[in-house]
Order: sequence, then C-alpha cells, then structure tokens
Amino acid sequence: MPPTLQFLGAAKSVTGSKFLLKAGGSEALVDVGLFQGLKDLRKRNWDPLPMDPAKVDGVILTHAHIDHTGGLPRLIKQGYTGPVYCTRASQELLGLLLPDAGHLQEEEARYANKEGFSKHTPALPLYTLEDGEAALRSLVPVDYGKPFKVAPGIEAVFHPSGHILGAAFVETRFEGKRVVFSGDVGGYQNAVMRGPQPLPDGLDAVLVESTYGGRKQDHRPVEEQLLEKMKPCLDRGGVVVIPAFAVGRCTIILYHLRQLQDAGKFPDVPVYLDSPMSTDATEIYCKYGNEHNLRADLLKSSSDCPIRARTTRLVKKAEDSKKLNNQRGPAIIISASGMATSGRITHHLKNRLPDKNNLVLLVGYQAVGTRGRDLLEGKPFVRIHGEQVEVRAEVKAINGLSAHGDSDDIMKWLGSAKVAPKKVFLVHGEDEGLSAMAKRVTDELHVPWHIPDYMETQPL
Repeated sequence: MPPTLQFLGAAKSVTGSKFLLKAGGSEALVDVGLFQGLKDLRKRNWDPLPMDPAKVDGVILTHAHIDHTGGLPRLIKQGYTGPVYCTRASQELLGLLLPDAGHLQEEEARYANKEGFSKHTPALPLYTLEDGEAALRSLVPVDYGKPFKVAPGIEAVFHPSGHILGAAFVETRFEGKRVVFSGDVGGYQNAVMRGPQPLPDGLDAVLVESTYGGRKQDHRPVEEQLLEKMKPCLDRGGVVVIPAFAVGRCTIILYHLRQLQDAGKFPDVPVYLDSPMSTDATEIYCKYGNEHNLRADLLKSSSDCPIRARTTRLVKKAEDSKKLNNQRGPAIIISASGMATSGRITHHLKNRLPDKNNLVLLVGYQAVGTRGRDLLEGKPFVRIHGEQVEVRAEVKAINGLSAHGDSDDIMKWLGSAKVAPKKVFLVHGEDEGLSAMAKRVTDELHVPWHIPDYMETQPL
C-alpha cells in the first residue's frame, strides 16, 4: 500500500494537533494534542482515540504546548507503549506541563463538584496528575539535526521552528519521500526567541500551520502598545488582568515590562505572576540559551533577569492566588491559560470583569469557542463556573506578542526553500484564515495546496 496521512486533529480547527502517518506497514503519530474552544471540539477529547494506540509504532511531538501534547496521557492509558520523541527542551517543559495539566483537570472536577455546576455527577478529570507524570516516562529526547528512527521504515529529524523553547518542525523520511510537519512556526522579529530555520529543499509535502491565516501582526513596538493599552487603567487605579500561556507568553510580557521599567517609561506597580510553571520555566531558559536571544548570565540573576519585571511577585500557592481577589489597584495580574479557558485566570476574570476600572488585556490568538474569543468579540456576559458574569471592564488586545508567526512570517518560511515543496497541506487554522493562506500559497509560491477535513486520509 502507498503511504498515507490521516488528519486526526487541527483540520479546519486551530487545536487538537494530531496526524497519523502510515508507511511500509508502520504507523507514526505526529503530535497528540487536546482540542480547545467550541464544545463539539472539546467533546472529542473524551472520545476513544480515532486509531488503535497499540498499533502505533512511534510518536513525535513538535513542541510542548498542550494543544500538541495534552492527549499523550490518554494515548498511553488507552494502550500505547512505544517511545515518544521530542527535543530536549520540550522534554523539560513537558515535565512541568503534563503533570500540571492533570492536576488542573482534577482541580476543575473538584471545584465543579463542590459548586454543583457540572452536568455530570460526579464531574471527572480527563486524566490525573499521576497520569501526566506517567506519560513523562515515555519521552525520548533527541537533538536538533540528528536523524532518528521513529518506526521501521520511518525516519525523522527535528529542525528549530522558533515558536517556544524546544519547538521544532519535523522532517519525516519514508519510502523515498520527505514530508515536513510544521508544528507551530515562530516569527522572524521576536525579541526573545530566534526565528525558524529554513525549510529543506524539494519536499514532497509540507503541513503548515495557518493560525493567523492572512492576517499580519501590528509591527508597532510592543512596548509602545503596552503603554498605550495599560497605562490609562493603572492611572485610574485599576487592575490589568492578562491571560497568558505559562510557557512562552508570560516570559515575553515580563521581558517587555522590564524594558519599559528600566527605561523609566512604566510605573513600578506590583506585577503578580500567578503561574508557578512560569517560575520553574526560567531555569529551562537558562539551560537552552542557544535557542533564544537572552543572556543566560542575566537570567540567573534575580535582580537583573530580563524576564522578570522589577516589581514581579511570584504567586505559587492556591491560597495566595485567592488573596489576589482583595488586591487593590494599580496592579497587574498575569495568569494562565492564554485563551481564558481554564486555570487560575478564570477566577481572576470572574472577580475583575464586573468592575469598569479594570482592563483585560488579550495578548495572543483566541480560538473560536473560547472565553477569550467571547471577550475579544465584545460579548456583554461570559460564562464562568456555570455563572453569567457581566463584562464591565475594558477589554483590549495587543499584537506582536504571539509566539506564532503571522501571515508574512509563514509565507517567508514556506518560501525559504530554494526548491519549493510539491504540495502544501493547510492545517491548524479556521475557515477564513485557511482560505486566505491558500490564496497566498497560490499567488506567491504557485504550489498546489489542500485543506483537509477532520479524519480525512490523503495518499502521499
């Protein structure tokens, strides 16, 4: 049989990245992400996996974000026993992310049972902290640029993609063919992370993320945007609440706040980092200085660390997070998750949204069906913990902080190969963005493209 590729996630949706490659009698799974956003998408997380985990020979993870890795504990519980290949930095980040994801699932189930807002009795976690820890034992770290055998007849190589620490696009080789899975691709003008490496020449196919579709990011200086959006709220004594992904986005926000403070342009108000994981991630940034633009010696200094605002206060314990409900402004609270779907940020939003003096600052992509998207679209109420919460606070968004490359960045990366790929599969996007990216691929690269449906299988 000819090799095939099945799109088990991130097909006409931004989350749930999951692709099954079959070649020469072997099966390899690239990414095992969780779905986020619309209820119909989230329900897929609870369904049995759409393949037999016991038949999969190898798993490859492009990077550590949960929409690319969060399904791994369930894959293993449902019968997968093989290796899970990732980069070394991804292995360390997953050591934080997967147990935390399990713990978060347990806490949300506990809270739902306590408050009685779940439709299920009892509410159960998708998986547990223990499941997350167990999944870590399957991880096999591999260096960038070093070919490795995923399964009989399938080889792969990691190349830096510039998204977050450890992020890679994966070049797979099988039956004389070469196919690249982009994972998430970073931009070329990121203050912290370095840009992606060029695409190899003459590929048979490329699966490329289309998160930003045809949109371009605001290239005004990020610090200028932060001042413009945040200072009026702080001047009136309000609290700025920032939903941000613990790995990557929190780091970039704190970096820019520190630059503003050091330049004397931003007030030294308290900046509460309500994310234990972000604190732990700093040590990982120190270890992998070759992947970013920061000085490792400064990262090790609590006073000079460029990814800590001068007034950063680390919040680790849940009881200390709850005390922030009584914190008066001016102040800034940064907490996960980035689309405001779960975690401590939901409690901060529930507490701060009804107050017109406050500001919710959205700093990244907000998928359809997420609480962040509802806020971005100006909904007067959002549902949190079973309650309708009135949105009286200001809601603003800032561009230029996303770890994803915009439309121009993705096209620059696709065009970086001297010999263009034979075909492009557009994934990890929504309808309008996918169509816009398809038009650019046609107009600028003159390469055939395809937008796959969920569960569709394509020959390679």
